[in-house]
Amino acid sequence: MTITKYRGESANLKVLAREIEADPHLAGTCSLTLTPLSQDRRDSLRHANWAEISVSVVSGLATNAVYDALKALIERARDRGPVDEVTTRPGGGSDEDTDGAEGVGER
Repeated sequence: MTITKYRGESANLKVLAREIEADPHLAGTCSLTLTPLSQDRRDSLRHANWAEISVSVVSGLATNAVYDALKALIERARDRGPVDEVTTRPGGGSDEDTDGAEGVGER
């Protein structure tokens, strides 16, 4: 299973989750988890409600069409506001300073 995490403003990630669920290439292929973040975990715009979304894709279903559809929706979310990919370290921790990361990892 491939898991990609993104961090951004909570309302924007909720819209992204609805778009992923409505997309014909992603519906039934991806599972989503939206987690609110505490205010002290984001350096800018502390007045906003921040969240993290985890997008899980079953490995056998991970095709180029799935990743292209997901990348397009992530770019649309970035047009609405900041959305940063959270990279996962080999030890299982996440990298908190990933501002400027580009979309879904290269597949």
